[in-house]
Amino acid sequence: CTRRPLPPQRRTRRTATAPTPRPRRRPARPWATPPTPGPTPATPAPPTTPPPRPPSPTATARPPSASYQAAPPPPPTCLRRLLALVVAAFLLLGAGTFIVWLLLRPRAPAFSLSALTLSRVAYSPANSSLSAAFDASLLADNPNSKLTISYSSLVAYVDLAPSSPIAVTSLAPFAQGPRNTTTLAFRLDVDGTYVGPDEAAALKSGNGGTMEVQVRLAAIAVFDRGGWRTRRRAMRVLCDGVPVTFRGKNATDAKFDGPARRCQVVL
Repeated sequence: CTRRPLPPQRRTRRTATAPTPRPRRRPARPWATPPTPGPTPATPAPPTTPPPRPPSPTATARPPSASYQAAPPPPPTCLRRLLALVVAAFLLLGAGTFIVWLLLRPRAPAFSLSALTLSRVAYSPANSSLSAAFDASLLADNPNSKLTISYSSLVAYVDLAPSSPIAVTSLAPFAQGPRNTTTLAFRLDVDGTYVGPDEAAALKSGNGGTMEVQVRLAAIAVFDRGGWRTRRRAMRVLCDGVPVTFRGKNATDAKFDGPARRCQVVL
């Protein structure tokens, strides 16, 4: 038997294609986290309403009370400097005045009653009235060695009781130099002034006797030296309880007998 020849095969031309690269597998690391699986298709969530917005803190805050006051703004720098200058000037002025006062040491003047005479004394028991003339003499002494004392608005008055003046007169102003003594002589006339029975017991008897008289002086005193001067000070001179004696029966004159009587000075 004879072999049948095979039919000729048709050759096809193959085009060369580049081989697809295989992904390179990295060796597994024991400390590495296992890969997460891919996202799974999520089911659609049901629609939700957004949460309500919280209220504003200013909407629920309480209104400020009536006594609340906001802090004032700081004063400007120029105003602070001006206030500091004014305060410093007052401090310097006060310190200078205090130093001058320590150096000069102002002392109150001294007054004494040197003479007191009553004349033409007439007392009427029917209406308790008194008519008389009071002649008084005061000695004013300035003990300061560096200061001059100026007196103004001088008023002298006399009474038989500390609370009831019966005669008042004004005196001329004057000034006293350092270590100076000045005599103040003045007259006070009383014409039909009421006098209480207790104050005029010596006048009632008609036989003379002794009664007490008060002589007082009020003035404004200023101490000065050159350009330095103190403020105006009210001064009172109290010569209380001065005894005056009538001479004889139905005497119309009385006199203060004795040395100069020191008076109290309130300054």
